[in-house]
Amino acid sequence: MNKICIYLRKSRADEELEKTLGEGETLYKHRKTLLKFAKDNDLNIVDIKEEIVSGDSLFNRPKMLELLQEVENKKYTGVLVMDIDRLGRGGMKDQGIILDAFKESNTKIITPIKTYDLNDEFDEEMTEFKTFFSRRELKTINRRMQGGRVRSVEDGNYIATNAPLGYDIDYIKKSRTLKVNEDEAEIIKLIFKLYTEGDGAGTISSYLNSLGYKTKANNSFGPTSIIAILKNPVYIGKITWKKKEYKKSKDPNKVNDCRTRDKKEWIVANGKHPALVDEDTFNRANDILNEKYHIPYKLSNPPTNPLAGLIICGVCNNKMVMRKTRGIPRILCTHKCGNKSVRFDYFEKELLQSLENYLYNYKFSIENETDDNNKDMYTKHLTLLNKELNTLNTQSLNIFDAYERNVYTEDVFIERIKNINSRKESIEIEINKINDLINQENKKMNSNDIVIFENIIKGYKNTNDIKLKNELFKNIILKIVYNKAKDQKDDDFTIDLYPKLLR
Repeated sequence: MNKICIYLRKSRADEELEKTLGEGETLYKHRKTLLKFAKDNDLNIVDIKEEIVSGDSLFNRPKMLELLQEVENKKYTGVLVMDIDRLGRGGMKDQGIILDAFKESNTKIITPIKTYDLNDEFDEEMTEFKTFFSRRELKTINRRMQGGRVRSVEDGNYIATNAPLGYDIDYIKKSRTLKVNEDEAEIIKLIFKLYTEGDGAGTISSYLNSLGYKTKANNSFGPTSIIAILKNPVYIGKITWKKKEYKKSKDPNKVNDCRTRDKKEWIVANGKHPALVDEDTFNRANDILNEKYHIPYKLSNPPTNPLAGLIICGVCNNKMVMRKTRGIPRILCTHKCGNKSVRFDYFEKELLQSLENYLYNYKFSIENETDDNNKDMYTKHLTLLNKELNTLNTQSLNIFDAYERNVYTEDVFIERIKNINSRKESIEIEINKINDLINQENKKMNSNDIVIFENIIKGYKNTNDIKLKNELFKNIILKIVYNKAKDQKDDDFTIDLYPKLLR
């Protein structure tokens, strides 16, 4: 079922027109036009977003930011707008963010004139051509924004999105700054006190967690978060800017790449907020930190864990690692969540046994899952579900008609159409389940995948190449969730296997 969101935004020309027609008239007309188009083309409207402000920058359009988040999460199959320019007519940076979100999520841009599929080369070229003439405007906008931010930082304002632990966002007249959060400030002071008295970051994080303290994001403390606090000059009343540089990642599994700029590029200014620790304490803590020797990770180091990236802690949901304890490799969670470690050889033996059991059970289920009576029952149920779906489609058209005749207000229309769509979605989910069951009844043994699965297990056992072992298992395993309680010992633990192949 298609899921469409209507996005409405006024242009500056619309704002001028409303001075004559009246406030809100242009959005009202656009809404009526798009709803009629949706009805005529059997589009299921699940939401309507109205941008009541006009702005070139994404930062000034909260409804667009909300829409983009939902598009990235693949909430809609398409977004209906009066014209593609309504989505964004600012700089290329903003336009790129918008178009990338639609392209990567395979979400269509629908207008009354044309539907744009950004995964179609011709459509993509058309949209790029429309945004070509905005490049000069982008440079001007970015120059102004960056210049304004730098000037604001140099004036001592705090312009980052979130306040650090120990502070809350505050406004003094028109200046954005920080005010002390007394409860959190005590945590910061305690961290600096303990560290300068000789406790390490790991010890401090465990101590804070035992007291029930949380980070600003309501997470448990870890050594990394402690070190970040110790290094942050905001706690001596400073503001830093341009410390990090973020660029869109070329890695499809990452959103951004981040690098720390050279210190000479940083902008450091005296903030308007009060310090939480004195400079002597801050400098002493950083001197201790700088004296600690950390062995750098070398890319040339060969891999040592054949299951790297596959084992997930069942308590805190973080990835587990392999470390040696008294010369014996163990699988452990570094987040001190209470999940006990296990010897690697115990874990590997249990994993191989689980894979072989899974393969055996899969073969058995395939060989014994054909039942004509089940197929007949599923087919009859499918017919009833499709009939109910057709009834809901008719009701949906009636709701559109009632809205056009002004029987329903917009709020009532949205509520009723959402209710219909929710019921349709539930039925379609049920239809998909029934189809899956029918497919299972018809399914024959996929000998090719089974052979691959078997050969990968054999290959893992027969090779000593750690990297190859890891690559082999990543072809058939999505993740392995591990749990071991305090009262469990040695090879007494549980794993939950999530196969990637033969699912």
